[in-house]
Amino acid sequence: MTTKVKRIIYSALGVLLLSGLIFGSSVYAKSTLNPTELSHFFVPFPAGKVVRPMTVNKPDGGSIFVRPITINVDQRGILKRIFNPAVEGLSTHWLDNIDSKPHRIGMKFTNVTFEVEWDVNAAIPWDDAKHEFEVAVGPGERIRDLGVDWLFFFPPEVRAKDVWYDGSLVVYDADTGETLTTIPIKFQKSTASTSSGRPK
Repeated sequence: MTTKVKRIIYSALGVLLLSGLIFGSSVYAKSTLNPTELSHFFVPFPAGKVVRPMTVNKPDGGSIFVRPITINVDQRGILKRIFNPAVEGLSTHWLDNIDSKPHRIGMKFTNVTFEVEWDVNAAIPWDDAKHEFEVAVGPGERIRDLGVDWLFFFPPEVRAKDVWYDGSLVVYDADTGETLTTIPIKFQKSTASTSSGRPK
């Protein structure tokens, strides 16, 4: 095989490899914008400020584990970090009223300086503009057929820092404004100082 033929073969292989990487990265990114390695957690209310992992009691005698959330972005998969590093996600299917009275709840994040996309589906009506449910959740009840996904879109200047986000998810009574539950949430690199929440 001549040198010229080898060069042609290597060039063709290089083009195929590059095309495969471009196509693969596009497919990967599109496929992970919604399910993007979502970290799931329970959200009971009212549970006060969750400063450490703890168990709260339900009116029916059961219990729910709740904790601060710390996400180490360096522990994501290699493909995620190469092709889709700017998007991180959280999710819950469990909003539980552990009180003895009903609450119509809303949710919000504190200390947000970038885009957060909300995707909420439930058996009760949801006001996407206010981020509030339109009917109350009864004592000891869980919102049925619930799926809440939050996608955090981190710009380059934020991703250059050790800590990308240090805030909280707040669940509040939409009728009174009373804060019911505050869950600290942090997205950080391995180089950031250790937090009490378990990285996931």
